[in-house]
Amino acid sequence: MTSIREEAWSIVYKTFAYTNHTVLPEALEKWSIDLIGSLLPRHLELIYAINFFFLKKVADRYPGDNHKLAVLSLIEEGFPKKVRMANLVRFSLERCVY
Repeated sequence: MTSIREEAWSIVYKTFAYTNHTVLPEALEKWSIDLIGSLLPRHLELIYAINFFFLKKVADRYPGDNHKLAVLSLIEEGFPKKVRMANLVRFSLERCVY
């Protein structure tokens, strides 16, 4: 049985598309966890939930590859922690055109 969350994610995934004409590092936004948490706490909770789901898929596909998990994570570790917005967008879409 599909959960409501899985069904909702499927709808989001199949609905949105993203076009990015540049993949230069300076064009790939990263937002501070503190900023998102203070302004949009529920959104941050959802980002963490999405990241958990995403990293599980990555770990299942690449067992034991911790470097790949760190690079692909929606959350950039360090100080301050940041949300990798391009990674979030890319994981949330069925198709992405570069």
